[in-house]
Amino acid sequence: MQRFRLLILLCSLVLSAAQATPLAECLGLPAAGKYLIVNADDVGMHPDLDKAAFKLIDAGQIQDISMMPPTPNFAAAAKMAKARNMSVGVHLTLTNEWQEKQPWGAVLSKKEVPSLYNPQGRLWATTAEVAQHAKLPEVKKELLAQIAKVQAAGLKVTHLDAHMLFWDASKPLTELYFSLAKETGIPVLLQVFRQSNAEQMQLTQQFQTEFGVVTPDTFSMHYNPSQRERGVAYRGYFNLISELPAGVHTIGIHPAEDSASAKAAIADLTLRLTDFAAWQDPALQQHIQSLGFQPLTYAPLHVLQRSVVANSKNCLSQYK
Repeated sequence: MQRFRLLILLCSLVLSAAQATPLAECLGLPAAGKYLIVNADDVGMHPDLDKAAFKLIDAGQIQDISMMPPTPNFAAAAKMAKARNMSVGVHLTLTNEWQEKQPWGAVLSKKEVPSLYNPQGRLWATTAEVAQHAKLPEVKKELLAQIAKVQAAGLKVTHLDAHMLFWDASKPLTELYFSLAKETGIPVLLQVFRQSNAEQMQLTQQFQTEFGVVTPDTFSMHYNPSQRERGVAYRGYFNLISELPAGVHTIGIHPAEDSASAKAAIADLTLRLTDFAAWQDPALQQHIQSLGFQPLTYAPLHVLQRSVVANSKNCLSQYK
């Protein structure tokens, strides 16, 4: 898999016996515990996505969100987050898969970052096009501008993740993406959800201890539109959560409410509707509790990331 090969360019795998994770210990958590951050991304893309995400937040059914600064509903979503005194993530965005249905460009103008725009005046539709056309200095300029836009809205940024995993499209994009942890002092997510939990934890431990990237021990995401049916309960998260070992884990989800506008704008709406229903289901919430998971936000990871950047002899470095 391309993603795995790109990561191998950054680090070699060191096999180790399963044990309590350094991340949990450095966060001051009981080392053998299980901790879960459920994060809704794509916030700011469409009003009906945003309403669903905030309903889950308000009900305590998820813990965090990631916002898309270039998207049409960002300003309204930022006000909703600020009204709740929330810290948020930035869903760093270099692509626009919807094109004319949701015609967003970059935060910066075409004059400032011309290589990020397609001939139609929007961000490129695919990560392959980004890798082919985008100039790295312009990519960095735009990503920092996206973080700054969220902060300028009065929001504290606690984590960074990547829309459509653009960082996987080339080695230079991979290196730039993960360098943001040191440059900004904000945790950067290692989104390798197609790897097994054991493989992920080997990789993330190296990123944590050798590269100083405070990423959760695993990242999971069920982006599987072909397996979703409108009105049919999606049960996949039950098995996913049952398989998570001790450690700090995050699950990325894509909730939405239904509307005529959402139907017209969002091709994968059925997946988003079933995600929303799944995380509202009391049975799933009870399942999480029955397995001993404690809810967590990215806030303590952000504190640890700043400590790692400030001091080379930090808690995580002792596990090298």
